[in-house]
Amino acid sequence: MTDTCVRRAWLTLGGLSVDLEDVSAGYFCSSLDLGYPDVRDVTSNRPDADGIDDRTALMGGRVISADITALRGAGAVIDVVAASFAPFMVPSARPTLHYILDRLDNPERTLTVRPSGYSWQVAGPDQRDINLQWVAADPVARAVTEQTATSWSGSSTLPGRTYPLTFNRIYPPGGSVGNSAQIRTAGEVPIKPRLRIFGPITNPNVFFYIYPTGTGPPLPTPLSIRFTGGIIVGAGHFVEVDVARKTAFVDADPTQSVLASIDWINTTWPVLPILPGYSLMTLSGNSTSGITQCQATWRDGFLS
Repeated sequence: MTDTCVRRAWLTLGGLSVDLEDVSAGYFCSSLDLGYPDVRDVTSNRPDADGIDDRTALMGGRVISADITALRGAGAVIDVVAASFAPFMVPSARPTLHYILDRLDNPERTLTVRPSGYSWQVAGPDQRDINLQWVAADPVARAVTEQTATSWSGSSTLPGRTYPLTFNRIYPPGGSVGNSAQIRTAGEVPIKPRLRIFGPITNPNVFFYIYPTGTGPPLPTPLSIRFTGGIIVGAGHFVEVDVARKTAFVDADPTQSVLASIDWINTTWPVLPILPGYSLMTLSGNSTSGITQCQATWRDGFLS
């Protein structure tokens, strides 16, 4: 019995797609180097001791390359193969590199890339050696499945309040009792989720209680996103907070920024741990109802 090789890599851009290897078309990917992110060194010499103080924590971009060979003897029209990658290698394009490697469950992961090199030497009629290079501004590879966790604030009124059947249907299912949401990521890189705070609510606060080892008490001080200044999120609307980019828009509309309403002094932008650690997310505020809630969404992140 022969095992099927699951390894595959391909590029997409809008409605276009091309494989980095297609045996039936006569071309082969001899090497795909996913690279390693640049490390953004933050160091300083110790003034009165050997060594350095090293506060390095963040990554830069990562360089990715692929070597592809098209063979006339394998059925390739070799210059057509070389040209098939051209739409994905325009410097202004931002194609997505998808790849599946040989590992448990064969997960698909993606990187958004910017072309940085595209070459092939026209030498002879039988073979073309093609080299493709990219830079990934976001060095973290993402799972294709989006994860979601939802916390309800609970109603600020007595139980039994009713609502007309015409409420905005963009709300996910809610409840009248407040609850926390557990956020776990099976990735290799801590996550910065995107939050949607659904009204009605005034001055919302989202708290993240961090359990870094998965057992024992949480860290003594929760991380939080806090609003102030009497900001009101009405029923049928939401505020979208992108933790990674530090933006906040009403109804995800870039023309309706509410960044000025964030309590910057007391806000601590959350970076949530990987397994076995986890986080509990809670939502609080004034003038809430049974449909007031906060949704956190993210895609697990990986270096490999």
